Amino acid sequence: METLKIEIGKVSDHLYSLMTQTKARKIRAGFIKKDGSYREGTFDLKDRKTWKQTDGTMYQRKGKKRTTNPDEYILAHDLTKKQPRNISVSRLKWFSVGKKVYQIDRLELDNDVNVVFFNPVKFNHLDSLMEYYRKLNNTGENNDKSS
Repeated sequence: METLKIEIGKVSDHLYSLMTQTKARKIRAGFIKKDGSYREGTFDLKDRKTWKQTDGTMYQRKGKKRTTNPDEYILAHDLTKKQPRNISVSRLKWFSVGKKVYQIDRLELDNDVNVVFFNPVKFNHLDSLMEYYRKLNNTGENNDKSS
């Protein structure tokens, strides 16, 4: 029989603590986009004011406040496309930080109670986990390079 650690609180807070508990600066994540397609990529959680875009130009934030709810979205910087991304906490399927990989499963009891399982997966199973979600969402290729 396996014992489970149960925490009550916001999923985003626990998720952020899992992503920042190691010295690793990059995270890999797989999630479902708003249009229903699957996306995976490499991100970091740095709060940038300026960054170099893929065309070589520098972009500077306009100084406006964040428009998304921090409890529902993780603000991450896409290291491939060199742009900020809002990753939905409710549509996140897995993430990897350092040598730790977590698969996320959800059980929604009603509008107020959601049970979220953070299942640790062995690091050598990361490729099979990514392939599973690619096939599940009918994408045979890595969507990291698509828009």
